[in-house]
Amino acid sequence: MIGAQGSPYLEPDQWQFNFGWRYQYSDRHFTGTSEDEDRDSQNSQVKNTIHQLSFGMSYGWDEQTAVTFTLPYFMNERSQTNRDFPGERRYTAARGIGDLTILARRWLLDTKENPTSNFGFGVGIKLPTGEDNVQDSVKVLEDFDGDGQKDDVRIRGSTVDQSIQPGDGGFGLILDAEWFHTIGNFTPYAYLGWIFTPQGESGVQTGRTKNGELVMSIADSYVSRAGTMYAVDAVEGLSLGLGARIEGVPVHDPIGKDHGFRRPGFAISAEPSVVLARGKNVFSLSVPYALVRNRHRSDADQRYGGHGDAAFADYVLLFNWSRRF
Repeated sequence: MIGAQGSPYLEPDQWQFNFGWRYQYSDRHFTGTSEDEDRDSQNSQVKNTIHQLSFGMSYGWDEQTAVTFTLPYFMNERSQTNRDFPGERRYTAARGIGDLTILARRWLLDTKENPTSNFGFGVGIKLPTGEDNVQDSVKVLEDFDGDGQKDDVRIRGSTVDQSIQPGDGGFGLILDAEWFHTIGNFTPYAYLGWIFTPQGESGVQTGRTKNGELVMSIADSYVSRAGTMYAVDAVEGLSLGLGARIEGVPVHDPIGKDHGFRRPGFAISAEPSVVLARGKNVFSLSVPYALVRNRHRSDADQRYGGHGDAAFADYVLLFNWSRRF
């Protein structure tokens, strides 16, 4: 783990178990960079709660290369207003495994001769192992008795929103790069990762009525981080860090089509972190706090008019534990 006291490199034939937990609660709506503050006062905002557990194994292929397998598990919930029943909220949930990723990362400089500074790049794939059409029960009004009036209360299954689906239904190509360089107690670092999804739409119906938003899009995603860690001499194994982070979904994918419904945009955050190394274990906790949030106009917005909004979180909790064998 970059910034931890100890070697960031895996030895040949060495294994490392990785566990991660990501938590975020999103309830602040933005259109572009403008917050829709009325949504809060009217209690009409969407409230998303995401718990993502990640389980992975890394293997030291040789002194320069490691291969990592990661499978996430999601426990997601969504609350939104029920248009058929003013004053009531509709609650839906989705649980299950997400999309499996397999990533090979190679350090460019000899790891024996460069223990405190290196460049690395990774290439991998994302497999559509997560369900992309989870259904949940919702209460609606329908014309069940055929009298021409939607006044019959029904409980029916409905596809949950794209934002809480465990998978997206598409294959992905993963490319990333990272750098670190230790200077005394400081370790500046930088990272950039992008998941390219050449497929356009998943075929899953959204339940929306706007042109261009009838089917879910399979969207790219990206994350970039930069900052520095500081090794605390007074506490063995302890490092503190501060950096900047941006993550989001682009409007247009560089590879493949970008039709269908998506909520493109990004969040730029300040990211304080703490890392503790104890023997073969490394624990880390970071809390990116959003400074800028921007919901872009999607492809459908640009082609048919309008500017959709999206709910963003104030902060995200990221906990990781790794253990080498």
